[in-house]
Amino acid sequence: MHIRKDLTAAIVVSAAVAMTALSANAADANANSCLTAAKQVRTALDANKTSPNYDAAMSHRNNGLLACNSGFYKMGVAHYDAALKLLHADTQADASK
Repeated sequence: MHIRKDLTAAIVVSAAVAMTALSANAADANANSCLTAAKQVRTALDANKTSPNYDAAMSHRNNGLLACNSGFYKMGVAHYDAALKLLHADTQADASK
């Protein structure tokens, strides 16, 4: 009986840690950060239509859109960031600051 209580307590603690980790992940990126990144990628794609990396960047943009629409904001923003890097728009944005 004592083992069952210990096991139950361990499961409860594990679930609490997992929920804390999930909520921390959600705090890093959200729907607004996805929207902001999507706008930056759209602008970069429009400005770099002849880039040899255009198709790869567009693929990352599509994956970012899918991830953000599914609630995986951090993953979506990572795809948008990858698209900007492929178009070298990440360095242009840094240079304008």
